[in-house]
Amino acid sequence: MMSIFTKHRFLLASLLVTLFMSTDARKIRSSGLTSRHQHHHLHHIKSNALFSDLYKLRGGEVDIDSTTTAAATHYQRTISTLHSTSFLIVLSTSIVAFTPLPSITRHLAASLSSASTSSPQEQAVKILSLISAASAAVELFLSPLLGTLLDRFGRKRPSVLLHSLITLTNLGVVMYPSVHTICISRIINVLCSGFLIITTQSIIGDLFSGNQKDNNNGHGKDQMGAVLGRQAALISSGFLFGSLLGGRLTEYGERIAYSVAAIFSALAALNAAFRMTDTLDLTSSSSSSSSLPTTSVAAADESKALDWTSLKKALLEAPLSSIQLLFHYGSHMRTLALLLLLQSAPMYMGDVFQVFAKEEWGLKPADFGKIVALFGVLGIVSNTTLSLIVKQMGLRTFSLFAIVSSLFFPMTAIFTNNYRNVLIAGSIGLYSGAQKVGTTTAITSLANERGIPQGQLQGEKASMLALLKIGCPVIYSALYLKGKEWSMSMNDTEGNKLALQMIMGKFGKKMPFVLNCILGVIAFIVTWQNM
Repeated sequence: MMSIFTKHRFLLASLLVTLFMSTDARKIRSSGLTSRHQHHHLHHIKSNALFSDLYKLRGGEVDIDSTTTAAATHYQRTISTLHSTSFLIVLSTSIVAFTPLPSITRHLAASLSSASTSSPQEQAVKILSLISAASAAVELFLSPLLGTLLDRFGRKRPSVLLHSLITLTNLGVVMYPSVHTICISRIINVLCSGFLIITTQSIIGDLFSGNQKDNNNGHGKDQMGAVLGRQAALISSGFLFGSLLGGRLTEYGERIAYSVAAIFSALAALNAAFRMTDTLDLTSSSSSSSSLPTTSVAAADESKALDWTSLKKALLEAPLSSIQLLFHYGSHMRTLALLLLLQSAPMYMGDVFQVFAKEEWGLKPADFGKIVALFGVLGIVSNTTLSLIVKQMGLRTFSLFAIVSSLFFPMTAIFTNNYRNVLIAGSIGLYSGAQKVGTTTAITSLANERGIPQGQLQGEKASMLALLKIGCPVIYSALYLKGKEWSMSMNDTEGNKLALQMIMGKFGKKMPFVLNCILGVIAFIVTWQNM
């Protein structure tokens, strides 16, 4: 074990540097200043001003006193804890993201008989595909229910529980590695990761969304966009380092990989349990400082009691919740929800891109892993610089710029067969991964104006996106297979060919990328007209 960490000490050092970048900036800067008292006073003023803006957004009167200063401190600690916890849990899940396929294949090879009609790898692919579909279906039903629970019981306790579940299932594989424990761990990792996204976005929505009429020049939206950018940068960092580290650790067996993953997920759970302040508590403290009657506070506490009737109703209405944003909150929300679907669809190509890279570009798994790592680095760079660019360009202009950036990769994939050119185009369009920031911010702000609880909003949004997780892999797979069939049939045709036959013969296998270009153009038009 020591040789592993010695061999990869540079990677581990990079992990620590990235983690410490997300800690409280006040602690980092205070030790290196010559005028420490002046810096502390300036930081105190900025903290109070930031909390003052936040409190005004929530409709309160501002009185900068010790209570307000304490609340501002809780706010800063919650944001820094959210960033570091997200990095740790993404790092944990990424370490074992690519482990199930080789591990299940190895276990099946030892147990399947020679008379089996399919290979162990084919069986493993079928099992993992079934797990992905089942997980998306469960997320479709449970996401609205989770949103209800978040609004009723707060954000902190569900967050700690989800991190702990990931830790326990990882430990299960360490204690008893088998097909069953690996599959259970995979299901829990996928589900809890999706639910943690709901929790995280609810926390950010609590802290930053508010009445935008009191927010000059969209300042609140820009602030929220900057925080979402830093959050995405840390998630990209966790995915990059986790994927690289997991690939190395898997070579020593799944127990090593799942052990390290369990350590990081346990650190994430402890970080959330002991450092995070529940944003609903911050809200309730703001309400109490506005001199709410005692009866109102008691009624608010009573509303947190578990209502099984409401939970049952939320569960039964879960399939309808997936289309609530499209039909229940007005035309503006429907337009933003459609825009989010357009921007999210290319992310759910499933295994089509990996199959395309293998068959059309001849890439081996190691080469494909380098592509994943490259896009991880691009995600870090784009999201790290996001706040500066949004400040200069504004959220609407940046959203349009990011959508245009997203077109470079699929357009190059259509017109060239050299994957290096495609990678160069993807590097040029590095801000494509941040195109949803403006849409997400607009949806969160509009929901707050309409009085929609953040937990309910994020649950309904996750349920809507779960439809894409179920449908998009099927659509992209059908496009690729049918396009490949068209391409082969047209190339075999002799004699004069129609223009359509020539086009399909050359571009048939690239139909998934054609669809991505069409979606990008539509998203640009919708953003131009509605944001």
